[in-house]
Amino acid sequence: MDQDTERDLAAIKRLHDIDMRASKEGDFATLRTLMTADAVVLPPGGRPISGRDEIAAHFVRTKAAMRRFEVLDYVLDFAEVRIAGDYAFEWGEIRGSMRVRPDGRPAHSSYKVMRILQKQSDGEWKVHRTIWNENA
Repeated sequence: MDQDTERDLAAIKRLHDIDMRASKEGDFATLRTLMTADAVVLPPGGRPISGRDEIAAHFVRTKAAMRRFEVLDYVLDFAEVRIAGDYAFEWGEIRGSMRVRPDGRPAHSSYKVMRILQKQSDGEWKVHRTIWNENA
């Protein structure tokens, strides 16, 4: 593996780490910074959400809904990451565990995810397109 690819994979790993930490903490301000200005989010059963303003509004709604839960764990587990120039394609799983408020009942989630990342001029990577759906 050449040095450029190693650097890119390390930057993508940083993106994953920040994404997991921010998702677990409910830090939607940080999550917004991990997306390109013209990102598109394709949530299960929903319409496409595109651009900074729509994604910010979506995150506000998501944050409000998440108040019902205490997130205990959130893991992005990518089975494959492929770099093609200034884009990368990745797929894998999202797994989470949480406690439902106020009764403390446990809940778990598991999703398949596919994302397209875009390399930025500073060498960092951001989420450009993302789609996920619940595992059966």
